[in-house]
Amino acid sequence: MFSDGRYKPSVSICSGLVICLIWIGIAGVGCRTVNSGKKSVDSIRLFTSSALFNIDGEPGSNGFSARVFAVHNSIAKPIQITEGTLEIIIYDGDASRDQSLKPRQVWSFSGTDLPRYLRQTSIGFSYDFILKIDNSKPLPRKVSIGAKYTLPEGDSIFAKTVSIAIEP
Repeated sequence: MFSDGRYKPSVSICSGLVICLIWIGIAGVGCRTVNSGKKSVDSIRLFTSSALFNIDGEPGSNGFSARVFAVHNSIAKPIQITEGTLEIIIYDGDASRDQSLKPRQVWSFSGTDLPRYLRQTSIGFSYDFILKIDNSKPLPRKVSIGAKYTLPEGDSIFAKTVSIAIEP
């Protein structure tokens, strides 16, 4: 009947606070910020335009766009490439079927060149390129585009090649 004037929280309020703190602790682990520039690249993903297009205004298709994402397996979003070399490679024919094809042309970008092509999107970092194909010899009916990332130690990581049919 008589009280000392102090409020005593109920068991349900205390247990609710404990559950809330546990949830914040678990959710906070997944939301930590990681300096992605210091992580190594585990794989790369290549996306290209679905067709070649005209870059220079002269007759014929002579270019394509390519977007490369660098992935570190423990980070949800693509990361930046800070060292090593990224190459975009074009082959005459279907390189996914014929592994012996020699490259038609190779574009090489070092870690110091790549910041010019870097884009930050809602899904992470990407490298966007518009590349002109050397037309000194005629293009075949199909080309394949690939990407290769070479780490400073010399190991290479390849993206799956993309084939593009060339319309006459």
